[in-house]
Amino acid sequence: MGIDLAKDGKLLYHLTKLDNLESIIEHGLIPRRTLLESGAIFEDVANPDIIHKRTQLGLDIYTPFHFHPYSSFDVAVKHTYWKDEFVYICITRVKAKHNNFKILPKHPLSIDECNLLDYDEGFSEIDWAVLTKKGLIDEYSKHVKMAECLTDLTVPAEGFHSINVRSEQTKQLVEDILDQYGINGNRPYVNIRSWF
Repeated sequence: MGIDLAKDGKLLYHLTKLDNLESIIEHGLIPRRTLLESGAIFEDVANPDIIHKRTQLGLDIYTPFHFHPYSSFDVAVKHTYWKDEFVYICITRVKAKHNNFKILPKHPLSIDECNLLDYDEGFSEIDWAVLTKKGLIDEYSKHVKMAECLTDLTVPAEGFHSINVRSEQTKQLVEDILDQYGINGNRPYVNIRSWF
């Protein structure tokens, strides 16, 4: 999927290191604050300034998803950690709406106070003309392109639509982890993508 099609897309995207995936499959995708309070060990790739701002705004109780796999955050992380393997965990937008996910129409660094919107209202507040236009690099555009869909729920592996990977080797590793934890009934698809 290209960024130009993001408004009509069916999925939401969460980037994480492959090293985190086994724990995610076992315990579900969990908000940062819950992870820290439980003493869980995880490979963190978020910018410390962004983490600080998210904590100040109370957003650390949510797991963020993006509306496409090409946000400035994703690009920066994949560039900084180019030796590491990443995966995208995707869920459907229908499931997000059904489970009352919230939306921030712009990246949290662009705001001073957090006003999370209900899914439908937030979706309509996103500046889709900017979000879906390629080549925009001004600050406003970067913040819009990092609009977020957030949940304070734990999302179990059975709730994932797909796990997207870079290679056949990683796909097999992910399939093995899913097998190991008995994820069979609502098993997410494991797809090889060019997003990396």
